[in-house]
Amino acid sequence: MKHYKVIKTDDFKKDFKKLDNSIQILILKYIKKLENSTDPKAYGKQLSGNLAGEYSFRVSDYRILAIIKDNELKIYAIKIGHRSKVYDIQEIQYNLKK
Repeated sequence: MKHYKVIKTDDFKKDFKKLDNSIQILILKYIKKLENSTDPKAYGKQLSGNLAGEYSFRVSDYRILAIIKDNELKIYAIKIGHRSKVYDIQEIQYNLKK
């Protein structure tokens, strides 16, 4: 079985640093769960509209927005934020480093 690797973008890292320590711990545990999974899509919700092609993963009241690349076995974590604000972004821009 092959497992996925989570790649954290600069935007994700910036948002992550702003979170309380207790939330950071929950998120790191969740990321570890995704990395140990052979099917991370089963844990998330596929988004539509402006965020089509992305997935949302729920961690308490926070959401991780990510792109899953099955052919690379990588999950690009692009954004994290409170559920009331994370989707308000007009357009999320990111660079996927290979």
